[in-house]
Amino acid sequence: MSTADPMQYLRAQAPAAPSEPVHGQRIPLLHREPFDVLVTACVVALGLALNHSSVLFGLNLSLADPVVAALIAILALGRKLWVPVAPLAFFLVLSIQMLCVTVLLVPRWTSIPITTSDTVQDVTKLAVSFLCLVLGVQVVRMGHARLALRAFVAGATVVAGIAVIAQVIPLPGTGTLYYGGFRLRGLTNDPNNYAVMTCAAIALLWYDRGIRIWMNVIASTILISGVLLSASKTGAIALALLVVWRALGLRTSLGDDTESRTRRILAAVSMLGIGAMVVLVAPSTGLGGTLAELVSGVPALERLSTLLVSFDTAIAGDGSGRSAAWAIAVALILFSPLLGVGVGTYLPVAQELTGNPVLAHNTFLQIMAEWGLPMALIFLTWAIRATLMRPSHPPLRALWATSSTASIVLLVSSVGLSLNNSRLFWFLLGITVATHMVSATRQHVDPTPAAPPQHRFQPFPTAGDRR
Repeated sequence: MSTADPMQYLRAQAPAAPSEPVHGQRIPLLHREPFDVLVTACVVALGLALNHSSVLFGLNLSLADPVVAALIAILALGRKLWVPVAPLAFFLVLSIQMLCVTVLLVPRWTSIPITTSDTVQDVTKLAVSFLCLVLGVQVVRMGHARLALRAFVAGATVVAGIAVIAQVIPLPGTGTLYYGGFRLRGLTNDPNNYAVMTCAAIALLWYDRGIRIWMNVIASTILISGVLLSASKTGAIALALLVVWRALGLRTSLGDDTESRTRRILAAVSMLGIGAMVVLVAPSTGLGGTLAELVSGVPALERLSTLLVSFDTAIAGDGSGRSAAWAIAVALILFSPLLGVGVGTYLPVAQELTGNPVLAHNTFLQIMAEWGLPMALIFLTWAIRATLMRPSHPPLRALWATSSTASIVLLVSSVGLSLNNSRLFWFLLGITVATHMVSATRQHVDPTPAAPPQHRFQPFPTAGDRR
């Protein structure tokens, strides 16, 4: 592990010519070392594996976990691993605080016995989350961010594509992709998680300007179909907001002048207004009921139609129960506002306080209850600031626009889901934060923005790079 200069990957020799003739033939000039090939393969595998999560033996596991461990080990052994100091210090302090609360305070506050297995499991989740953030930073420094994100989108498209084909042609073995027989959950354990992850994939696809138009249209159609087949109301809301967000031209890599800033603010207000009108007006017009009749033959779409028939019923009823879960989370926050309830103790404390051991189904409330308000607010302020503010180095803005938009999708969805242990959430956050870290270091090393960049990092292609 190293905390050395984060620009060591970005400084490289002068760029060479695209190719050189050798005996009348043109061969690629780029010859990768075995170490680089191995790292690249692991990055691709990580992007694909981020589409998977499953509960095995009571543990929330993902195929991404062994890839994360392998990639961290390879980079550490190759002395190429760089860990940002500030996030490392924060997670160390947070871990110590939560362990002290769990071991020393919770037994005094309640009659709950400490379960070692639950504590170890949640500490491991926290460590994996931090490692995913580190790898998000790392892929930006290595110039592999676009590769990792495209691998994730490709995996999501394949999974959704199989489900779409299975609607027409029965395919053996596809039953495992569904929850309850009709709700698509993909390679995850929950249709809601699958839906918001697929919405994040759509955001990455729409903001990747290096994808050909016809490929973008086909992949978008498949991914949107996957979201609808999940019958997730949270996913449907996230998708609708993403469509409006993109239609209004928000989140670009262009300059941040006053005019564009005003335009973005007005567009954001318009987006919220449109969403509010749809939610509040549609049920009273009868259009929602008409739509419900039209889709009554498709169970997944019929479940989603309740959003336009009765929004309150859609959120609180039909198995959602969000309001009750949020009330329990608020009770835990008020029980220990400064230090939280510790690690591995959320459900037992909820059982003792309210008699209903249910997770918050809200990422913000979940971490406030577990971490305590001070640590949670520090983290959320840092994460939201990195997500909303453009990086200062222009070549990194296209990558930031892509990763931060997908992060916004997950943050919005976090109101209805607990995504605090989502590998994808932490990986995207790491990429988004890295665009600011690299920008700050880049400014220090080369304060002349007009000079052509002399480094290996290649962000998403600009308009002039399109083919």
